[in-house]
Amino acid sequence: MAAHQPIDPELLKSARQGTLTRSNTRKGTPERQAVDRAGYLERRKAHPELSARQAAGHEAPGDTGPWGTFFGQTAAGAVGFFMVRLSRRDERRAGRYMALVGQLAAGRLSANAFRARVSSWRPITVVYPDGNREVRFVSDPAAALVLANDLRGEGPPRLFDSGRKRPAPRRRR
Repeated sequence: MAAHQPIDPELLKSARQGTLTRSNTRKGTPERQAVDRAGYLERRKAHPELSARQAAGHEAPGDTGPWGTFFGQTAAGAVGFFMVRLSRRDERRAGRYMALVGQLAAGRLSANAFRARVSSWRPITVVYPDGNREVRFVSDPAAALVLANDLRGEGPPRLFDSGRKRPAPRRRR
């Protein structure tokens, strides 16, 4: 199947001249298809290095995805991983972990209970361009509290982003 249906050259010419526009054509008609194709060709001509979607202002397909924040144990010690790329499953796990850290900081969870829960969790996978790395969650309650206080001192950060597009407010005509 062809990528695009052939458009009548006369209709395409009228759309490029501005005689046919989105406001004076109806959806699905050959005239509207010519208007849409003219807009597509203009975007492609303006930015040939980008896809038409990116030229319209959307993110590249690989640019979106779940991002999250958590505290991980590395060879250098306990470190905060801020807005790193995660899988959707690991994003939920990071959110669950940060909720436990919040309960620990608020005093609703004891240090022993925190350690018992988190120490048995499998490592979380952080996605890097050069490959994935597995990092263990910080299960030491004192280290987690120090990192949480450092995070709290920076103001309200954005901790998680699922990468999904949120619906835009509806426009009324």
